[in-house]
Amino acid sequence: MLTWKEVLAKHQTRRGIGSRSLLVDRGESGYKNRFLPDGSILYPGEGLSGNQQPTGGNRTLLRALAAQSPMRVYLRERTNCWRDCGWFLVESVEYRWEESERRYVYWFRLVPLTAAT
Repeated sequence: MLTWKEVLAKHQTRRGIGSRSLLVDRGESGYKNRFLPDGSILYPGEGLSGNQQPTGGNRTLLRALAAQSPMRVYLRERTNCWRDCGWFLVESVEYRWEESERRYVYWFRLVPLTAAT
């Protein structure tokens, strides 16, 4: 397990999407990550209101998808306790209308690097 200080030193931003890593949780941040039985993660794009745009962190993930660049994933287990989940590839993306939120949201499918190879 890692402390927030250790994660921040590696992730290098307080935002959920860094240049080479992602922060995930189980809803504490307001984002609804979905952890699938096969070990993959459905990761919602950046932006909690309005239609999400291909800018900022979303652009980073779209570029990682195009280049097949792996991203490190850190999972928040509880306050100041993070798990390094390893490297994931952005396997696909879907930009879809979320009726409950009345907006368009990016959904990135992240697969563990070992499962993607």
